[in-house]
Amino acid sequence: MEPSDQVGLLDLPDELLLKIVSCRVITVQDLGRGAATCTRLRNVIATQDLWRKKIEQYYPKVWDQLPSNAGIQDWRQEVQIMKQLEVDVHKLVSSLSLRLYQHLHLTTPVYVEIDALVSSGTYAPIYIINILRQIVDDGEQYDNMTNKYYALRVMSHVHQGACRREWEEFVARPSAEQSLEVGAILMARWFQPHADISIKQMTNVIDDIADQCREQLRINHPDHPALSVPLTPPREVLTESRWSHEKTMQLFKCINHILYYQMKMTGNSEDYYNLKNSLINEVLTSKKGIPISLSIIYMAVCHRLGILLEPVNYPSHFVMKWKIPSVDDYEYIDAFNKGRRLTGRELLKELPLGSVCDQVLLITSDAMSVFQRMIRNIMNVAQMQAHVSDHMELFCSATELMSLLTPNDRSIQELLLRIYYTLEIHYDRIVAGCHRLLTQGPSTIIEEMLADCERILESQKDVPRPISPNPRYREVSYAIGMVMQHKRYHYTCVIFGWDRECRMPSDWVQRMGVYNLLYKTKQPFYNVLVYDGSHRYAAQENLEIAPDPRPITHSDVGKYFKKFNGTHYIPNTELEQEYPEDEPVRNELLRTRGWL
Repeated sequence: MEPSDQVGLLDLPDELLLKIVSCRVITVQDLGRGAATCTRLRNVIATQDLWRKKIEQYYPKVWDQLPSNAGIQDWRQEVQIMKQLEVDVHKLVSSLSLRLYQHLHLTTPVYVEIDALVSSGTYAPIYIINILRQIVDDGEQYDNMTNKYYALRVMSHVHQGACRREWEEFVARPSAEQSLEVGAILMARWFQPHADISIKQMTNVIDDIADQCREQLRINHPDHPALSVPLTPPREVLTESRWSHEKTMQLFKCINHILYYQMKMTGNSEDYYNLKNSLINEVLTSKKGIPISLSIIYMAVCHRLGILLEPVNYPSHFVMKWKIPSVDDYEYIDAFNKGRRLTGRELLKELPLGSVCDQVLLITSDAMSVFQRMIRNIMNVAQMQAHVSDHMELFCSATELMSLLTPNDRSIQELLLRIYYTLEIHYDRIVAGCHRLLTQGPSTIIEEMLADCERILESQKDVPRPISPNPRYREVSYAIGMVMQHKRYHYTCVIFGWDRECRMPSDWVQRMGVYNLLYKTKQPFYNVLVYDGSHRYAAQENLEIAPDPRPITHSDVGKYFKKFNGTHYIPNTELEQEYPEDEPVRNELLRTRGWL
């Protein structure tokens, strides 16, 4: 071929150029560079469908979460928004250790900064959560741990804001359109801010269960009319069951067979007060739940197959009821006990002794009442948590959701403000909430809380307090970052701080039996993070270096350490500043064991 006959890239037609730049190997950065070379490529690259396809290729999680009716006109601009947010979010996260090291929670100035990013675009919350998830799930579990720690905390706040908007939209719907299934998924999202849960994912899982039931029906009753119609969509409102008594009984048998005998779904009597029993995604995974969560799944499957079941907030045991065709009566179904069916009279006989037997107990519950019952269940779970921090965090989250569903319940609104005040968080929300409550009536307690929070907000500045270095003492044998083992209780832990002598109050010293120790309070005590999620304060004589150091599964490890290198944790900058003389001691101890 003569040189003059050679075809260059720009000799190709626009349609072929567009196909080339649409290939997955061509990145967003490549498109930017290509657009800068000449007018022709810039015009081809400006095609909106190309940028829509790039979001689908490179941001699949974002693509899955964007609503089908998103109405985005300028996809290139959306990519630019995402890229700018990526820069801003990384900058924010990397700044938080310095700003928050001496705080237990995110501060109001940080919340304001996060909220500004969230409000930068319609779909900014989706983009931000995706960016944060990439920071956390970078494939290096024990590296960059401090950034991951703060990324998770920012994610929790952004996620809660998104969930709040979802619930506000859901509550505003007519009651007939408030699906228990969708509400249960929103609740699972609310209580699992770091999990990747979507309505689409969960409805697809339930669709699959309904399809399995149809296949069982096809085997047992190939002429059943339910086989000739598509599944009823979750959002379609059923006003009555579609089938006769006989045909519905055939469906019930197939549903029970799939749920309880093939999938092995069961009531979790052995671990009843486990949070996972109330979260629909966890119940669908573990196949274990409590009456209310199992009932919602049962009702959702039945809905798809054309059977209308109604929720009944029966005391101590949630059940469902089914209107018997052509008869003015109901049958009651117990999802916790393998779909057992009872009459109303049989159900009332099972009331606990001393309960009032009344037909009002069998009335249909509205969706909001069901969700409030689920939240109260979770509040009970929170009160049974072993660690106070876990208890308060879960109880706070449950109270926040309850306050959304019951905005006119003053007691719930006041309880939420008290929880915020106890946890020393959301002072701006406390101030706004106190003003709102005081318009409803005077309260000395609320007025005092308002005055204190206004004072705190005025004094709260986004300026890191200087870290005071702890001088090293000869009697301190161990160092921060070392993985230790308790000689008596055998738990493993990592040291994140120490005191030359015990600094706890006398009542704690008495309660913990410190005076039974050989050196009592006159020895170093170490702040440690324990594998079970607790913080403990351990005497030096009770600790020894763990013979087989393993990573400590504690949510706060990243607050103090940036990396686990196989034998010990490497402190982050702030912890290193607090204990500047610990590194040589730690290295010498590791070296004597051949670990360094």
